[in-house]
Amino acid sequence: MDKGSVAGLLLVVTAIILGIISGGESLFSYINVPSVSIVLIGTLGAVILSVRPEVFFQAISNIAYAFRRNQLDMTQAIETCVRLADKSRRGGLLALDQESYADPFVKKAMDMLVDGYDVTTVEALLNKEIYLTRERNQQSVKVLMTFSEFAPAMGMIGTLVGLVAMLQNMEDPASIGPKMAVALLTTLYGALIANGITTPLAKKLSARSNEILLYQSLIKDAAIKIVQGEHPKATFNFLQTYVESHKRKSEEEMKQLMTG
Repeated sequence: MDKGSVAGLLLVVTAIILGIISGGESLFSYINVPSVSIVLIGTLGAVILSVRPEVFFQAISNIAYAFRRNQLDMTQAIETCVRLADKSRRGGLLALDQESYADPFVKKAMDMLVDGYDVTTVEALLNKEIYLTRERNQQSVKVLMTFSEFAPAMGMIGTLVGLVAMLQNMEDPASIGPKMAVALLTTLYGALIANGITTPLAKKLSARSNEILLYQSLIKDAAIKIVQGEHPKATFNFLQTYVESHKRKSEEEMKQLMTG
């Protein structure tokens, strides 16, 4: 569980609730079914109209990744790649076929080396895989940003609907309040959805996409170094650039890794 995502969502909800309570109002006074219907249904309709259904539902399911902890350990990936580089140097590329790989991307890269692909082909195929993976991930980000574009617009439409209804019934003072509530709350709902929910989620998913990009780039560079026959130490030093200085392993730890 990503504690930052959960904490951020809770802070947004808490800020809204405290703002309402501190004004002496009831939470129920800020719940208006017509306003909710205009913003939520209208926004959903506009977004579904903008993208293919499968892209929409995939994006909705990918929201869960915004609340999951990053499982991509760059330091561990470097250790694995250096160990594989040392193994291939000692036993040849076919020795990599004896390994089992949990990550499909790592398996694909190592399988290409075992099959004897040249460095140009390995680089081209892995670059293509990285590019398409990022494009698929960014589709979910784009869907959420589309929510952020349409929600305030639907809020404004709801405001206009409420104002028109209010102006048409000015002779009935009792109806002015409810109609004004629809007018104002739809704007509130639209702004809250866009700025408190969908935009932050889109940014978190974009960050997750960048983490995957970095990880896959590391694996690609390691595979290229291995197929080129680079010394494991050179591969180790090159891959160390992918992590922060304070997380980098020493050469002594690298030697222990290869001898262990």
